[in-house]
Amino acid sequence: TDRLRAELELQEQRSKLSENNLIERQRDELRVRDEEIERLKDFKARQSTKMVGESLEQHCLTQFNSVRMMSFPNAYFEKDNDARTGSKGDFIFRESADGVEFISIMFEMKNECEDTAKKHRNEDFFKELDKDRREKKCEYAVLVSLLESDNELYNGGIVDVSYRYPKMFVIRPQFFLPLISLLRNAALSSLSYSRELSIIRDRECDL
Repeated sequence: TDRLRAELELQEQRSKLSENNLIERQRDELRVRDEEIERLKDFKARQSTKMVGESLEQHCLTQFNSVRMMSFPNAYFEKDNDARTGSKGDFIFRESADGVEFISIMFEMKNECEDTAKKHRNEDFFKELDKDRREKKCEYAVLVSLLESDNELYNGGIVDVSYRYPKMFVIRPQFFLPLISLLRNAALSSLSYSRELSIIRDRECDL
């Protein structure tokens, strides 16, 4: 009986020790998680608005470069560094076939810190983006935006705002590559039709 009691007490002590270890391990995991959350909050708080915007630009550039050689081997996609007209966009996409440019897109990327006092709206940037598109002779204008994060209109997908400015779209970053592919493929189809019409006209002239 004494031996049985001793074994039960030993098992109880082991169980308590195991339970204490589990609790301590969970506390450590929670502490590490909380420290990581605080670190990220501190990092974001120290970021300037300019840095937040640049991180979105870098994200889009990285996305494009990851598929550039496979999907857009002949395309031009670079920073718009030409501010001679007084303003500039963020990136310009152009692609040509047989020396003829068939698609061009002016991109503007917009983001802001969560604690920014004055919150901007997407439409605050439409006029300037349209101006940049026309001055750089681009066919389309695209605003890649994380602004108005709770706006269901912009969270739903690719938003055509050509009722405000011609050939302008607003997208979230996840639609960046899909929209380029969509516009490019539509332009390629138009190019094929133009070539076919040109061949038909040439044949009619010969006849």
